[in-house]
Amino acid sequence: MIQSQEIEKASDVLKALDELATQAQVMASNLANVACQAKEAGNIPTRVYDDILNLIDQTGRTTADISRIIRVVKMEVGRLYRLSRHGEIELEKNRELVERVERSLEAVLAESQRVLYIIKKLKAVSANNKLIS
Repeated sequence: MIQSQEIEKASDVLKALDELATQAQVMASNLANVACQAKEAGNIPTRVYDDILNLIDQTGRTTADISRIIRVVKMEVGRLYRLSRHGEIELEKNRELVERVERSLEAVLAESQRVLYIIKKLKAVSANNKLIS
């Protein structure tokens, strides 16, 4: 069962993952610019350029998925709390909501692992073609 401290930790993790997704988008955009310049200068083959653009597209889709899932998790977490008769905030003991939050967090983890994999591939392609040092 999720406890309030775990929800606070999850909130911190979600914030960090959202920041990671934003950074991944910025990195992908910067790499797209560098790849475009390298292609125009004839420094990388079209196939490599197309691979980079494909990975950048995957990054965009995956980071958008992460952001969407994070919004859903935050909504679900918000439903776990209620006000007691004494005006105190209490954790709702709704098993269905807890299970939905847990599934959403698992989805965020899976999407985050996809972003990490894509970033590693982008870095490898870029390094092999000397787009980054």
